[in-house]
Amino acid sequence: MFCEIPEFGRCCMCMPLRRGILFFGYINVLFAAFMIGVYSFAVHNDYGFILIYHGTLSGLEDEMCLILYLIDFCFGLALLYGAHTRHILCLKSYYYYALTTLLAMFILQMVGMFSTRYFLMWVMEATALFVTGFLLHIYLVLLVRSLLKKLENSGHSYENQLHQFVNGEIKIDTNIVNGVYPSTVIPNETV
Repeated sequence: MFCEIPEFGRCCMCMPLRRGILFFGYINVLFAAFMIGVYSFAVHNDYGFILIYHGTLSGLEDEMCLILYLIDFCFGLALLYGAHTRHILCLKSYYYYALTTLLAMFILQMVGMFSTRYFLMWVMEATALFVTGFLLHIYLVLLVRSLLKKLENSGHSYENQLHQFVNGEIKIDTNIVNGVYPSTVIPNETV
């Protein structure tokens, strides 16, 4: 079965693509920084909370969730830098990281779903959180993919036609009628 991956020209149908990616990137960085603070406080005081990573109930150790959010924070900064400067390598590294994270989230959720320890909690509380986070993550991956394709196709070259005209790089057609129009325009001589 053949399925085309959608390409977006705008983010959320209202913002330009790069500005929308920056918006999502700043939200990701702020969320990761907040979760780092909360998880480090919980690990330091040993509260015994069940810590989750992007909505997945995985049964990971508390320190592992903290490390994953630190990595998420670093790659979020790479996304912001790449989107601000149109740096393709940073955007590609975030793109591959996000794809890997999507796969890991899905696998961890399946493992957590079928464990008897978290089954009732998963059904009651974490389903909406996981689905929402998973869909937003997929949308961000598709946005970054669209921006990468757009940047790779453009080649980062912009034509300044006025600069070419002033420097004499453009040949001007000498067959100008009345000194204004090119030779393809036929003047109206009904006077």
